[in-house]
Amino acid sequence: MNSFSPDFQEWVDRRQSTLSASTVSSASTSILFPSPATSPGSSSRKQSWQLYDDVVRLELTPSVQISFVKNGQLFKLKYTFIDICKDSTGALRCLELGGGLGQQTPFVHAFSNTKLPVPHLEHPKSGDDYPLRVSFMDQQTVQTANTIFMTQLSYKFDHWDDCVRFQELLLGSKLVFIGGMAEAKSKGRGEECISQNLRVLRGHNGKRVMLFFANSQRRELKRYVSIPLNCIAAIKPPKKAGRPAIIDLNPNFEILSQMRNFTIQFLDDDDCVAFCQMLSYDLTIG
Repeated sequence: MNSFSPDFQEWVDRRQSTLSASTVSSASTSILFPSPATSPGSSSRKQSWQLYDDVVRLELTPSVQISFVKNGQLFKLKYTFIDICKDSTGALRCLELGGGLGQQTPFVHAFSNTKLPVPHLEHPKSGDDYPLRVSFMDQQTVQTANTIFMTQLSYKFDHWDDCVRFQELLLGSKLVFIGGMAEAKSKGRGEECISQNLRVLRGHNGKRVMLFFANSQRRELKRYVSIPLNCIAAIKPPKKAGRPAIIDLNPNFEILSQMRNFTIQFLDDDDCVAFCQMLSYDLTIG
């Protein structure tokens, strides 16, 4: 059983139906990274710290594996660090991956628009089993040597701490809670989640938001949704283990007035208890 997201796997299957795909490992990357002798100028690209105003390096323990398809081939490459590069306004411009075996130039994951990409966790957390594969809902722009192309892209980390830091650097927020949801739904708007993660993020201003992916069967509702914690009116913990928690929302803007409340069935009872305690404490002191 493969571990790619449905969207990524569907795209791979579609490519493989017309092309005979093969897997290329980190040890055989000449097709992506020609040597300087065969690709003049490919090694002359300036380092990230020379190009951008704000560069933070994420050192990995020991590495991250990225997976993508190019010309019918499934590539799996490993890198030992990621440079998160932002411009003078704080906007994320690109990720530069380096330290790969036999690679003369960095692997660049570029972001051309101003909307922050949401790192999507492909598996719901369950107990002590944390999701380590991160992908993105849309095709991404990548550059290898002098070649720029679009592809579905995923990052697989070896350790949860690296995965957390990666999310925090991209989103510019602190991850203060994560819990796997078996199912979640709203009474009014019809947001539905099955086997997804609920994340609570704290921004630099101290404000916290819930973030989840609504993978509803209704295509127009399939998207990421964020709910500020200060928009929660009440939390109703389950009376018995294995039952859902219910959140009542303050109808202070359109989406929340349509959702009315949000029912969450966690995969792990300990996550449910921790989540309810966190919200109950906020409501008590707020």
